Amino acid sequence: MTRTDLSPAEETPRDPGEPALAAGVARELFGLEGRLEPLPGEQDRNYRLTTPDGDRYVLKIHAPGADPVELDLQDAALLHLASAPGAPAAPRPVAAHDGRHTVPVPWPDGTRAARVLTWMDGRPWAQVRPTEERLRDLGRHVAAVDLALRGFTHPGMRRELLWSLTSAPRVAGLAPLVAGELRPLVDEVFDRYRSHVAPRLAALPHQVIHNDANELNVLVDDGGAVTGLIDFGDVAWNPRVCGLAIAAAYAAQGHADPLGAVLPLLAGYDEVTPPRPEELEVLFDLMRTRLAISLCLSAHHHAQDPGNAYLLVSRHGMAQALRRLAGTDPGLAHFRLRDAVGYAPDPRARAVRRHLDADEARPLPPLEEGLEGGVVGAYGDLVAPAPSPDDMEPEGGTEREGGTEREGGTEADETGPAVRLGVEVAAVAGAPVRCPLPSVVHAVRAEGEGVVVLEHRTGDGEPFWTLYRRLAPASLTRLRPGTRLPAGAPLGTLAVPARGAATLGVQLVTHLAGLGAAFPWAAPAGEAGLWTGVSLHPGALLHPRPRERPVPPDGGPAAPRRAARDLAARRRVNFSRALGLSYREPLHIVRGEGAHLYDASGRRWLDLVNNVCHVGHCHPRVVEAGHRQAALLNTNTRYLHESVVAYAHRLVELLPDPLRVCFFVNSGSEANDLALRLATAHTGAEDVLVLDHAYHGHLSSQIALSPYKFDRRGGRGKPRATHVCELPDPYRGRLREGRDRDLGRGYAASVAERLAELGAAGRRPAAFFAESLQSCGGQIVYPDGYLREAFALVRAAGGVCVSDEVQVGLGRVGRHFWGFETQGVTPDIVTLGKPMGNGHPLAAVVTTPEIARSFENGMEYFNTFGGNPVSAEVGLAVLDVIRDERLQARARRLGERLLGGLRALQERHPLVGDVRGEGLFLGVELSLDDRRPATAQAAAVKEAVKARGVLLSTDGPCDNVLKIKPPLALGEADCDLFLDVLGDALDEVGTTL
Repeated sequence: MTRTDLSPAEETPRDPGEPALAAGVARELFGLEGRLEPLPGEQDRNYRLTTPDGDRYVLKIHAPGADPVELDLQDAALLHLASAPGAPAAPRPVAAHDGRHTVPVPWPDGTRAARVLTWMDGRPWAQVRPTEERLRDLGRHVAAVDLALRGFTHPGMRRELLWSLTSAPRVAGLAPLVAGELRPLVDEVFDRYRSHVAPRLAALPHQVIHNDANELNVLVDDGGAVTGLIDFGDVAWNPRVCGLAIAAAYAAQGHADPLGAVLPLLAGYDEVTPPRPEELEVLFDLMRTRLAISLCLSAHHHAQDPGNAYLLVSRHGMAQALRRLAGTDPGLAHFRLRDAVGYAPDPRARAVRRHLDADEARPLPPLEEGLEGGVVGAYGDLVAPAPSPDDMEPEGGTEREGGTEREGGTEADETGPAVRLGVEVAAVAGAPVRCPLPSVVHAVRAEGEGVVVLEHRTGDGEPFWTLYRRLAPASLTRLRPGTRLPAGAPLGTLAVPARGAATLGVQLVTHLAGLGAAFPWAAPAGEAGLWTGVSLHPGALLHPRPRERPVPPDGGPAAPRRAARDLAARRRVNFSRALGLSYREPLHIVRGEGAHLYDASGRRWLDLVNNVCHVGHCHPRVVEAGHRQAALLNTNTRYLHESVVAYAHRLVELLPDPLRVCFFVNSGSEANDLALRLATAHTGAEDVLVLDHAYHGHLSSQIALSPYKFDRRGGRGKPRATHVCELPDPYRGRLREGRDRDLGRGYAASVAERLAELGAAGRRPAAFFAESLQSCGGQIVYPDGYLREAFALVRAAGGVCVSDEVQVGLGRVGRHFWGFETQGVTPDIVTLGKPMGNGHPLAAVVTTPEIARSFENGMEYFNTFGGNPVSAEVGLAVLDVIRDERLQARARRLGERLLGGLRALQERHPLVGDVRGEGLFLGVELSLDDRRPATAQAAAVKEAVKARGVLLSTDGPCDNVLKIKPPLALGEADCDLFLDVLGDALDEVGTTL
């Protein structure tokens, strides 16, 4: 029986005549006859009924006073499951002769309610060994029940049950009944529930859940595969994650690492209905809450009814699991859960990366110039065996943290291969080590291997920590936890090693996991994804010297095989003339390096066009990565391979939640085509909203979404399912900066109009596609709040929002890694392309788990080259270069330098109507009087600039915008050269046209 109060669970004595009464109920009311066998129950009378034909049922004679609304809720939920397509097996209510599923019957102790359910074959989960695959299977089954019950409602569903996790505040009053060492553990769980869980519950997805997937309610077959859930007596409306937490709490029993045992279950659940990031944030605490509730209610009910052994079911396993979880840091547990389903472990890590990579912090290197000898231990390298997470308590030495002392150390039991979580830099013994940023001393270990932990804050107040190892203990005696230090303040000096050269170990950490100076220097290789998501690459702190670029053996460009004239002739006969060439006199380019191209004559050109070669033409690290992997293996994603998995993980770390499911393709057009398929599969709709002058790719599906193509020469006009919204152009558009107010909301009104037209036609949108900053439309930076307003409107109408980052992603905009972040939004789907492979054909789509699951309709998705190992290694190398050479910060600095120079030119040249952009994605719009487009002048400026050795392109609806989107390898001298050249070109064109 479902209990909703704290009254004693007293069981009335069984009357010897009850089996005969039960047989009569089954025969007279339900038309069933056969052998009856009693089954366990708290207060209900439960029987297994086997008919002569071998059919089996459960006859339930509910305790007196059972609420008929609650019983009807159970029946309705089971009938809903029975009718739901693809729903997992569950008991099915059997109707009585009169059609009712619940029938009142007389019983020796009063009127009871009788129900009959179909029998579920199997044995309890408690009788099988919980292997990883079985745990995953259990997760899938719990999720399938949740998915089938989504949308189910009933008048009795909002009942309050003591066993529901949301009753934790009420059950907490029973904590004094829990004896011994378990009492403080239970108190801590309820304290954590009040402070961390309760404030977050209201915002979580709610639905009717099974609410009691314990080890006796989960059935398995002879092979151990889950066959179904039984006992829907606790079914109720709750936060969805509560059902998962309950299943996890029971599954964690009997394991040395209870949380580790839960990870396969979570992964299985995620395969069917992915939990949201905010659900993962409370899952660990809700698991422990179930353990605490179980212990409290068991203690209470046993005190009321000492002879009822049923009340002690699961108590030992629950107590053991709670003890073993007691030492687990909740933050680290949260990260393990996120990592298990593919999210970046610490969601705050992005803020820390941005703070450092966008050049907001500008740290000093910890060692002064001349005292650093280069990296001798790289981040992520395999090192000596690592300590187990369970062994990361300090040993030996004394550690000062927060003004207290405890025994501490960094060495621990060696358990297997490990990865380094920091960078080891060779240096001069005794060299002073300094504080790189304004800091507060968090912890100091002044014995053994000297360690200092400093706490810092991002501009938004997010904390992060840096750790410095191998310092001389005697040099640390003056440091005290809580001391504030300015950037450049001395920390100590490097220790003189007993053997070998002196080194400094540096780590950048987003969460200390309660370990302080005992935070690990290395972690088990099998947990690298978790720990590298918490201990980030500290390159931004080290200011490493740039790698030298190799020089061709002959000191010049490679010799061309054909003259330019011959190439042009061959091209005309073997290529379609739909393929164009840039410039009146096409260039024959044979080599590239950094931000420069070289033609067949050896002339060097400053390239301000190629955002494809994002980190610089022919970057040696990218070239070497591709060459190395191509010499080893290149295959496809039907095989397991480390590189593509690692690449997906790196991308997800850089993206906001809940973007974590990756598809790899070969071009931005393919990416946008796949994004359209995902959107239509998820929404069931086909209408798409786009911005005027947008370009999303050359495939037919993308031409249909690109007014830049279908509304211009050769286009066939707007397709029926495409709906064009006004381009939010603050310079040339309907609403203008400096004249009109609230441009973002005003331009979003066009989106609202298109949606209203769809609604009036009885249709709804599949998606809204928008570049994060529009490129072909003329390097348009949208007014503040535009995408936020547009996204909200589209989502409210049932569509998804797609950010096309093909042109602007991966740090180009400087202030942020992604263009959509400039608008403060998170899209539902992101498409990536050009810069990912630095010239190698590599692109991707990243979306949410929910949208990805909608695409899993039985039709396999396969892309022969998408995600191949060579492409993945190239992509990883590009990300490494962006990080190590701090290219995002460079984009910001040089973008500001160029914007300042261009605005100075604007004051001198009337042709320059507008200067705009973010980072190294800039536009200069040339205009005549009354903002009329200066199209001819723009073409002339492009050619005049080329004549002076600089390559530009033009674009925009009127082809009058100079586009500036160079490789991020651009230098300050390149910027100054371009500004001088453009000034001369503007002078020349202004006097001739």
